Amino acid sequence: MHRLYQFLFRLFSPLLRLYFYARCLQGKDNWDSVCNHFGQATQVSPEGPLIWIHAVSIGESTAALTFARHLRRRFTASQMQILLTTTTVASANLLRPKIARIEGCFHQFCVADHPVWIRKFLYHWRPCGAFFLESEIWPNIIGELYKRKIPIFLLNARLSQRSFCRWLKIRGFLAHTLKKFTMILAQSEMDRERYARFSSENVVRMDNLKYANDPLLCDDNLLEICRRMCVGRRVLVAASTHEGEEKILLEAHCGLRKEFNLITIIIPRHVSRVDQIYETAQKYGAKLSLRSHETFSNDCDIFCVDTFGEVGTFFQLADICFVGGSLVPVGGHNICEPALFGKPVLHGPFIDNARESAELLKNLQIAFEVRTATDICYVCEEFWKNPDRLIALAERAATISKNRALAQIDEATEKLWIENI
Repeated sequence: MHRLYQFLFRLFSPLLRLYFYARCLQGKDNWDSVCNHFGQATQVSPEGPLIWIHAVSIGESTAALTFARHLRRRFTASQMQILLTTTTVASANLLRPKIARIEGCFHQFCVADHPVWIRKFLYHWRPCGAFFLESEIWPNIIGELYKRKIPIFLLNARLSQRSFCRWLKIRGFLAHTLKKFTMILAQSEMDRERYARFSSENVVRMDNLKYANDPLLCDDNLLEICRRMCVGRRVLVAASTHEGEEKILLEAHCGLRKEFNLITIIIPRHVSRVDQIYETAQKYGAKLSLRSHETFSNDCDIFCVDTFGEVGTFFQLADICFVGGSLVPVGGHNICEPALFGKPVLHGPFIDNARESAELLKNLQIAFEVRTATDICYVCEEFWKNPDRLIALAERAATISKNRALAQIDEATEKLWIENI
């Protein structure tokens, strides 16, 4: 089946090229990213050993940055370089300034899973080790690395129930690929068990690497402006929302503003949905302001953040945070991010992508599952009527970053460093 997979990529390579060119014309890719997808480097390969770290988008890339910083601290005396690849232009735009602050670390877009393009990529960069984050499993890339005897690690590995059921249908093909990993470090016991169904010999359990992340960047100047505009107001921040969730949030907003002077800040997962959110707000008689039009508005009900890179600032501003993709069957987004700011985290029942994180935060009484607008109102009222609970929660939240993820990765990869660094 693996040969069939390779054959199909070769057969449809002209269509794959057209696909990337079309994305370029639509503004979803650019010339550099398209070249990188085809295996063409846009930077010179550095001297010395090089580690390749790949993460698909913003959430995984933050954990990748944490790991990259750890590598630089650990090997300050060596000439080791780090190549960090991502898939999307949006994630690259946000990450490049952070990558630039890590000595010996630079960015490219990831090569597509085409055998010829992968060989071109590997010939240029010649990595001595490869690390993939969470669920980035590309059979041709893994196969080419394996042929060259390059150690391959899957860090913070996760496998949702939905994906697991699909994988069982092609169990032999996936097992053939997963067994080529030097080690798979799963972020929860459930993930470890699921991966072990395909490749039991090289799967181990690790703590979630996302707990070791630094909090998202906070713009102190913007934060001070926002705080002045929010004096006397309660602040509910809803991040990474999807279609269908804003309606529930607007219902909760209408219920809460009967008792509290409230502003709800909505940060949609996709800014292209701003017009849809505006129409929803109008139906509920709520005045909506856009971040792209003004810094803040002290007379708005709903403040919609349609810009990038400011989520950390609004998490810091918030009294309570909701993390989207969880009231609708998307699987949920990173609920650790607001928790690192010491904020209560609300999420819906669809949390498969962050199930282990949700359980940890629930046990620490930091995360709370909500299903309806009434649920959201109830939890918010409990905190706002009992402010001491917010202080106690912030103290508990300070403990979540004290995990062993980086030490566990070091232990698993020790042989790689001895042989190559």
